[in-house]
Formats: sequence, structure tokens, C-alpha cells
Amino acid sequence: MTDDEVGVPAGVVIAALILGVMAFVGLLLAACSAFALFISNTPLIPRIPSVRLLAAGLDGLIIALAILAAFTIVGLFRLKLWARYSITLLGLLDLVVFALMAAGVLFGRAKLEMSGMQIPGHPGVTLGDIMVGLAAIYAILALIGVWWMIYFNLGRLRSIFADANSRLTP
Repeated sequence: MTDDEVGVPAGVVIAALILGVMAFVGLLLAACSAFALFISNTPLIPRIPSVRLLAAGLDGLIIALAILAAFTIVGLFRLKLWARYSITLLGLLDLVVFALMAAGVLFGRAKLEMSGMQIPGHPGVTLGDIMVGLAAIYAILALIGVWWMIYFNLGRLRSIFADANSRLTP
């Protein structure tokens, strides 16, 4: 590496790894959802065509986002400018989706009459406590999106990506 070349910053590597884990979990969830919808035969999942179409569409969206994440990860390691934009937009999407999920769980807890119900076998733990914990997990995932949006728009990082893209690559 010459003096004017910059290696991939540690924050970019960490962000790419977290994005990879999130994409992998998304693919697992999409696969489990597809299995439950189309292969398993259980009375818990309705055989209503519109429900199946909606679920298949959401699975397709998750798969498309995982593919975008894979391309973004490769672009981040190569310091491509489009990858910086891509992870910033994925961070915004992450923030919106997980913040809405956290708010939805908390709203459901407030409206649910059974939120004070004790969990069998776990004295002192209520359904409401579990819902607050789930909302906290969603909030942490939303904060990852905030981190990506801020981190990838820092002046130092913008210049690293700009410099890497201004050099001619063979």
C-alpha cells in the first residue's frame, strides 16, 4: 500500500459485518416464512390467497434487501462511493422500520388488556415486560440505522470514499 492509499476503516468493516448478520437473519426469516406458508400444513396459517400473496411479497422484499446488502458489503470493502450511499439509505430504512416496530409493540402493550398476565413458570415476569424487552431490541436495531447514517456522512469518511473513487483502478 502506498502513502496515498487508505485502508478500509475499522468502522466500515464493523458496519459491513453487522449488515451481513442482519441480511443473513433476514434470509433465515424469509426462508422460515416461505416454509410455513407454502410447505407446512398447519391450521394456524390461513390458506387465503391474498394473505399468501402478501407474505410472499414481503419475503421477496426481504430477499431483495439481502441481495442489496450483499452488494453493499462488497462495495464497502472496495470503498465504492455508491456503497456509502447505499448503506446510508439502508440505515434510514432500518431506522424507520425498527422504530415503527418498537412503537407498534409499545402501542400494543398499552392497548392489550392481558399485558399484566404472568408468564407461567416465570414468577414476576409479565407479558408486558416481554413486550417492553422486545421494543428495546427493536430500538437498538433502529439505533444501528442512526449510526450508519451519521457515520457514513462524516467528513473524514466521505473524503476516504471520494479519494478511493477518484483514483484510477486498473
